[in-house]
Amino acid sequence: MRYLRIGAVIAAVGYVMNAALYSWLPRNYMFDPHTLNRICNTVIAKHNARGAVAPRALLQDVRDALAAHYGEEYINRYVEDEWVFNNAGGAMGQMLILHASVSEYLILFGTAVGTEGHTGVHFADDYFTILHGEQSAALPHALEPEVYTPGMTHHLRMGHAKQYAMPSGSFALELAQGWIPCMLPFGFLDTFSSTLDVYTLARTVQLTARDMFKNLVYNFKF
Repeated sequence: MRYLRIGAVIAAVGYVMNAALYSWLPRNYMFDPHTLNRICNTVIAKHNARGAVAPRALLQDVRDALAAHYGEEYINRYVEDEWVFNNAGGAMGQMLILHASVSEYLILFGTAVGTEGHTGVHFADDYFTILHGEQSAALPHALEPEVYTPGMTHHLRMGHAKQYAMPSGSFALELAQGWIPCMLPFGFLDTFSSTLDVYTLARTVQLTARDMFKNLVYNFKF
């Protein structure tokens, strides 16, 4: 009987969260994938016009363009020491948190050496706009990869999963919209099952919690 009650509570919570995902939660979104794509393409075009594209300068300019559009209070500064490793789904990359709230996160994600793995299955939609390099992805039935190059946005729909790969020197702006806390275990479990990199886990938790608290308490952004 006890387990039935627990199961009923879990089912009820899941039902409410799923209903809110399509009704109430989107009212809290401040980012729009199309606007982000436009901002990224504007910055990419400026760098391409100058000749060789330096990844660090490109990423910093994307961050600055986002802050100019959405406000400095919502977009974190580009701080070298706040880049952290991200191990999830068998892939290893690097990320810098630009914004984290309960309903959205916006990060710079990429890899200096190359990576490949599983996207995970999430209670959120994920929009991955390539800034430098490329990303390839495939559904289970695909015999040819989807290939995304600078300026293109890869939309991973909620509940879907793909294999993906990024060669060395590839970086992107990633937006996730949905129940972000439900995505966190995917980013943490590799610590306990393989890497044992407790420092990176602690640093990631600290940076994420700091930004979620700031946006919820000071910016009134859920």
